[in-house]
Amino acid sequence: MKTHFCIFISILFITMLSACEKKTEREYLSEILENMNKVKSVKYHCVLKSWEPGVNDPVYNEQREIYEHVNPEDTAIGYSFIDAYDKEFKHIQSVYDGTVYTYIEEKGKEILIDDFTRKRPVPFRLIKPKAFYHMKLIIDYALNTNDSIVLSLKDEGKDYLMELTINMPNQVEFFGKAQYIPENPYVYDPTSIYKVWISKENDMPYRYRREMQHNINEEICSNFVYNPSGMEKIIAEDYYPKGYKRYVRGEKSKKPTSDITGKSAPEWTLTDINDRKISLCDIKSKIILLQLTGIGCGPCKTSINFLNRLRDKYDNNDLEIIAVETWIKRKSSSENYIRKNGIKYKFLTADDETIEKLINDYQAGSAVPQFYLIGKDRKILKKTQGYSEKTNDKEIENEIQKHL
Repeated sequence: MKTHFCIFISILFITMLSACEKKTEREYLSEILENMNKVKSVKYHCVLKSWEPGVNDPVYNEQREIYEHVNPEDTAIGYSFIDAYDKEFKHIQSVYDGTVYTYIEEKGKEILIDDFTRKRPVPFRLIKPKAFYHMKLIIDYALNTNDSIVLSLKDEGKDYLMELTINMPNQVEFFGKAQYIPENPYVYDPTSIYKVWISKENDMPYRYRREMQHNINEEICSNFVYNPSGMEKIIAEDYYPKGYKRYVRGEKSKKPTSDITGKSAPEWTLTDINDRKISLCDIKSKIILLQLTGIGCGPCKTSINFLNRLRDKYDNNDLEIIAVETWIKRKSSSENYIRKNGIKYKFLTADDETIEKLINDYQAGSAVPQFYLIGKDRKILKKTQGYSEKTNDKEIENEIQKHL
């Protein structure tokens, strides 16, 4: 009996000891954050993906090589980074050194520099750290915020998955620190969800996912080198290719544009989701409403109801409605977008070169949506840039009725 009692006490003691040693979720995440604080610079490979909510096929899927370091001199973001296409960091996409953010366009041999002197629509810089320090900001916020959040840590075998749901009136993004995004008329649910995967092998995060009502993106990273030797403080100027034209944001020389109203609509041949070729010259309707749109553009998505109403109201012989996808050229993305949003009109796309030519021919620039009303003689009757339900619906339909 005494022996059994001793065994019982021993088991109870071991159980209590194990319970005492087991860390809480917050204690474990605090240790992760402490580990990350020791990393003053880091180099790694990253796969970047982006989705429309409810769609499995990513509309964006790219690979990058990243180098970033803590930058205590930068009080805005606190980190600097290089985003490159190659491991040698010779082909740079973007670089931020705390003073300027630079985007390098190899195809056009241009360097676009944002020195942050222009007035911004928000009181903070719209620059996010890259994946590693972005994950650090998310974990830090989860542990220290007073916001309304739900935080959990799940055991997924080789990883722990931290899930953070932020229930605030505004979406929360991490531009150096948690920032509350101004209300957006195209966002109806401000819930912000962040997921961070932490490897049990080294107790370091390597993957995160951001889920918003309008967009989902994920970054999966590998080949981390913490505090790499030979990598120095980032100075953006050091990465500018020789012979490239430099422009400061807001001062870039734009190609001369002309008013194309009254001129013949430039010809084009595009493809629908059934792989049928459709040309402007093939369309026999009296009037054509051509929209240049972009998957992921809020105003473009809002305009779908208006265009569907026009499609229901007018006969095909009177009005043909055509939207051209200029952002995401993959057929599967267009198929998902059409199905999800119930698009009733023609939705066309093409390869990069064809779309670029169409944009140039129609003097469109990079902004979407843009609407072109094309008349019976195939001359452009009116061009409308942007979309507001209260004003553009009436404006565009009045023009249609006038010419019918």
